[in-house]
Amino acid sequence: MTNTEKALALIGTFATGDTKTAGELLAEGYIQHDLAYGTGRDAFISSVEYLTSAPVKTTVENIMAFEDGDKVFLQNVYDFAGAGEQVAFDIFRFDEDGLIAEHWDVMETIADPSTWQNDNGKF
Repeated sequence: MTNTEKALALIGTFATGDTKTAGELLAEGYIQHDLAYGTGRDAFISSVEYLTSAPVKTTVENIMAFEDGDKVFLQNVYDFAGAGEQVAFDIFRFDEDGLIAEHWDVMETIADPSTWQNDNGKF
């Protein structure tokens, strides 16, 4: 798998609940920079378990992906357990073993179209 494929597989675990895959893709000392989530492999896996136990299924849609050196950049639309669509720009850093070692993101709720100030769309 390329690093881009690994990053896409990891975010896909939010929807599938595949904690085995998440554990295989994350470095033991995984660092999380999203302050809403704990740091470490086990914290990520716990988040996956929580989301897949919710009554409303989480959805993930990748819009764009590119790779530069040990970093992968993704633009995604998430709906975490029915909380509403959010667009995110995710950055993943891979270690020398090809595992995801670090993650940053910036997320924004997608506004109701009636409030849009232009017709360009979010993407």
